[in-house]
Amino acid sequence: MKKMFFSLLACVCVTAWCVEPSVNAAAPASGVVASQPLSGFPSDAERNEERVRLTRERQALEDKYRQEMKLCYQNFDVTSCRLQARDRRIEADTALRKQELRFNAQERQIHAEEARRSLADRNSEASQKNAQAERAASIAASKERADANAQKQIDHALQGTKRGDYEQKQREAAQRRADAEKKLRERNKEPAAPLPVPGQ
Repeated sequence: MKKMFFSLLACVCVTAWCVEPSVNAAAPASGVVASQPLSGFPSDAERNEERVRLTRERQALEDKYRQEMKLCYQNFDVTSCRLQARDRRIEADTALRKQELRFNAQERQIHAEEARRSLADRNSEASQKNAQAERAASIAASKERADANAQKQIDHALQGTKRGDYEQKQREAAQRRADAEKKLRERNKEPAAPLPVPGQ
C-alpha cells in the first residue's frame, strides 16, 4: 500500500517537473504564432488548453487526495497516514500553484495589453474625430467669411441706390412734418360759434 502511494507521488512529481519545462519551452514558439494579435503572448487556443490542463491537474490532485484518505481509514495507523497524505498533497499543490500563478500573471498581462490597445484605438478615433471637427469648423468659418465678404460687396454696390432711397425718405418726412404743422395752424383758428341751447 505504501509502495503504491510513493510510486504515485513520484509519478505526480515527475509529471509536474516534466510539464513545467515543456510549458516554458512552448512559450517562445507560441509567441511567434501569436505575435500578430498580441506580441510575446500565446494564442487564445493555447491559453485555453493551458487553462484546461491546469483545471484537470487540480481535479486529479483533489481526487487522488480523497482516494488516499479513504485508503488511510483502512489502515491501523490512520493519523500518520492522513498526515503523510496531507504532506504529499501540499507538495503537489505547491508545484501546481506555481504553474497556476504563472498562468494567471500571464493572463493579467494579456488583459492589460488588450486594455492598452483598446485605449489607444479609442484615443486615435477620438483624435481623428477632433481633427475632422476642427476641419469642419474651419471650413464653416471660411464660408461665413466668404458670405460676409460677398454681402459687403453687394451692399457697397447698392450703396448709391440706397442713398437715393434715403434722400427720398427724408423728403417725404419733411412733407409729413409740413402737413402736420399746417393742420396744427388750422386748429388754432377761432372756434366756431357754439350751438344754441335747446328750449330757450
